Amino acid sequence: MRGVNVGGVRILMAELRALLAETGFSSVTTVLASGNVLFDLDEGDPHEAERRMEQAVGERFGYRARILVLPVDELREAAAAYPHPRAEGKHAYLIFAEDSATAEAVAAEAPSSNEDLIAVRGSVVYWEVAKGRTLDSPFGAALAKRKGAFLTTRNLQTIEKILKAA
Repeated sequence: MRGVNVGGVRILMAELRALLAETGFSSVTTVLASGNVLFDLDEGDPHEAERRMEQAVGERFGYRARILVLPVDELREAAAAYPHPRAEGKHAYLIFAEDSATAEAVAAEAPSSNEDLIAVRGSVVYWEVAKGRTLDSPFGAALAKRKGAFLTTRNLQTIEKILKAA
């Protein structure tokens, strides 16, 4: 879930878990306090799950949530494909786009910079940036101004915690 517990949007994870269970999702678990949710979908459509969750969250919390549902195997593959060497003093991010064309467009819009390492694989943009420069590096600043297609960014450490909880 994008934008939870930042910028004035506050949702308690216990309340989110309860809501999603009421909405019919099973084995609901939240990871950290930033809208990361694990649940069993069985054989349902991930896009339909996104719509159901967005509607339920909007009705309960008055927040127009944007939600991306990814199977755990896809999340694991995306994390394993991180192309940059992990380095002390650097943040490793994965930016999830709605589709590969959007990911390619985001990467193509990245300003030329020695500060940001950018790569794309499918619908994921991989980004490495110095700690403390996430918001004001050339790519970070461009992302903050970007309008249009839905993107959600997760730190690779956060993804590893989600996968550990899965």
